Amino acid sequence: MTLTLSSTWGSYLKLGLTMFLWGVAWPVGGFLARGLPLISIAALRYVVVLLVFFVLLRLREGSVGIPRSWLGTFAFLGLLSVTLYQAFFLFSVHYAAAGDDSLVIGLSPIMVAVLASFIVKESLGWQKVAGLFLGLAGVVLISQLSPNVDVPNRALGMSLVVGGVLVYALYTVYLRKFITAHNGDSGRKPSSLAIITWVSFFGWLFLIPFSLLEQPWTYAWPTDAWIGILYLALLSTVVGYLFYVQGVAAIGASRAVIFANLVPVFGVLSSALILAEKLSIWHVVSFALIFLGVYLVNRKH
Repeated sequence: MTLTLSSTWGSYLKLGLTMFLWGVAWPVGGFLARGLPLISIAALRYVVVLLVFFVLLRLREGSVGIPRSWLGTFAFLGLLSVTLYQAFFLFSVHYAAAGDDSLVIGLSPIMVAVLASFIVKESLGWQKVAGLFLGLAGVVLISQLSPNVDVPNRALGMSLVVGGVLVYALYTVYLRKFITAHNGDSGRKPSSLAIITWVSFFGWLFLIPFSLLEQPWTYAWPTDAWIGILYLALLSTVVGYLFYVQGVAAIGASRAVIFANLVPVFGVLSSALILAEKLSIWHVVSFALIFLGVYLVNRKH
């Protein structure tokens, strides 16, 4: 019993740390987006990520190869979760406050539930509809009443992060379809590490031509920029992914996903500390509306 309790609390600690790392990624991205080529930031980030993931995949599974039939699906998932999501993420923190953007990302579980009702024919009851409207109300509230008005274009920035929520929700739903389809197969089943490695690879490939158009070699890349990129690559992506997978394996997805509600909290607070963004009661009200929306979407009948 003591061992089980200790293991459970260790999983809670890993999940809490993961949400902290993901929350801090917002102001770090906001810092990098000030004066550096945005797509190139993502491309450099994933160079580091891929080096680590391919090494881990080789060590854990003895091979980095995957069936040819998976390539098209992984390319599509990479386009959504890496190429498009990273573009939405970095452009959103360039135009709007990082803390405000991190609140909007709390819509993700709501958007996943809504899209799943259309794509994989999951039921869409009144609770999910009410949750969607509550979440959107929270987004509208912070986009209109945030005290962080000294930004290039808040409306554009908030719209872009909603786009990021949408593409990541699409990625999640189609990933579920892929995993469900192959779990029933008698052949090889994809591991989570193989999926994230190859999805990241294809997403990075799609970033390259846009990065070259930015001519990143013409920019000065100071030391603190490289520290930020390494943070996003090693801590937010690699460590965050490994800890989250371990947490889900230990306590189950339904309990682990509850921790995701901490990301906006850490995002808002760390943005105030790192970027000196302003806090107000409207951040609390917006978070409460989005949190209630997530609760309704995930609540069992």
